[in-house]
Amino acid sequence: MDQRNFRIGQISDLHLDFGEKENVSVEKFQVTLRDAEKFDLDFLVLSGDITEHSYRREYEIFFEVMKTYSHPWCVMAGNHDCSEDLVRYSSIPLKLQNGEYFDQREVKGVPFFFLDTSLGSVSKQQLVWLKEEAKQKTGEIFLFMHHPPCLCGHLFMDSLYPLKNWEEVKKEILEIPNLHAVFAGHYHSEMTLDLGKGKMLYLTPSTQMQLNPEVSSFDILSTVPGWRYIEYKEGKIRTEVRYL
Repeated sequence: MDQRNFRIGQISDLHLDFGEKENVSVEKFQVTLRDAEKFDLDFLVLSGDITEHSYRREYEIFFEVMKTYSHPWCVMAGNHDCSEDLVRYSSIPLKLQNGEYFDQREVKGVPFFFLDTSLGSVSKQQLVWLKEEAKQKTGEIFLFMHHPPCLCGHLFMDSLYPLKNWEEVKKEILEIPNLHAVFAGHYHSEMTLDLGKGKMLYLTPSTQMQLNPEVSSFDILSTVPGWRYIEYKEGKIRTEVRYL
């Protein structure tokens, strides 16, 4: 039994908007962040679509708000972001690898991997890196990516905005024996899906708005922000989504 344990949070799809909607998007993010702060998390993942347009001011707003958060965290790029802009305007040290921002961290002895899907796909560079690095780890590893590595039964997002090479990425993920949990966002919906081979996908809702997965058109179900709490104890995951 894996005796490592952690408590982490995932906040996704902030869509901080420098324009007429700026105050609304920022306020929803601030409300979400304050709620996450209450949980004394070991780590918090901001999993992409930080901005609406990848404007400098939108990144500046994000890093200004994050100064109010007192626990360890990391940020990823989504398809509304540009990895080069994220790194350029970051107030914390971030480093590109051949134009992409992907990374790994260790939290309470547990390895976490973060992929860059800002271009709508996962590059060969990242897939090779993930496979090779995962081989070096003892025990369970966890993966975060903005886009889910499969179709999810979300009629609108599956038809228009899926990960471009999801079949290739899913195949590679299924071949990593010590990876059993993948966390993503992008779909503005809460979902849990079985990827096969004992691997689960957890989709986390947005702080901006939630979309109706049952229709093929753009249909807003709710403008209530949500985030995901994840607890790992005695080799088991317990997770819940909090709507605010």
